[in-house]
Amino acid sequence: MKKTDYIAPFVFLVAFIQLLISVSARADTDLIEKLDLDKDGQITIKEAVANPAVLASFGKIDTDGNGKLSSIELAKIKVALTEEKDISKSE
Repeated sequence: MKKTDYIAPFVFLVAFIQLLISVSARADTDLIEKLDLDKDGQITIKEAVANPAVLASFGKIDTDGNGKLSSIELAKIKVALTEEKDISKSE
């Protein structure tokens, strides 16, 4: 096979990965926009009360312990939850 035969699948793969990343980032942003009452870009414990799932996991999600959830922390917990699901499926 020629090197050019590998370009199209590679470009497709890169575009697909970028799409997945942007969709995940958008979901985090939507949650913050919905719960962030003071519009500081983060979710406090008082703001998390509106979402029982976020409230119940607040301490686990708030990895830096500052009392606020950032989009980065929300993204990290998604990755961790996905990995846990993958592990439990393989068992």
